[in-house]
Amino acid sequence: GLVTSLLRMKLFSNYNDKNMAAMFNKLTGILKREGVEALVTSSKEVLQADLRETAFTVAADLTLADGVLAKGEKDILAKIQEFLEVPEDKAVTIIEVMLIKNRG
Repeated sequence: GLVTSLLRMKLFSNYNDKNMAAMFNKLTGILKREGVEALVTSSKEVLQADLRETAFTVAADLTLADGVLAKGEKDILAKIQEFLEVPEDKAVTIIEVMLIKNRG
């Protein structure tokens, strides 16, 4: 699932299982201690500007894996879109594509 999707990306092509586990442990720790906003804010600080749309796309894909955009999910994606400064029209297109991708 998630790990396979990430390993397909150039960004994570050199990661092994140990690297991936360490990254997930760090991210889930931040998420549990500080919440979604803190995680996205700290991600923005280290994420290259040209990868922000990619990060939003991955978040949308994970959020919409069941092919449904629930109210809470919509709110979370809106916050991520705002924090990562993804243009609204681009975010809408990404969400529409991910809904189509995850439909079946």
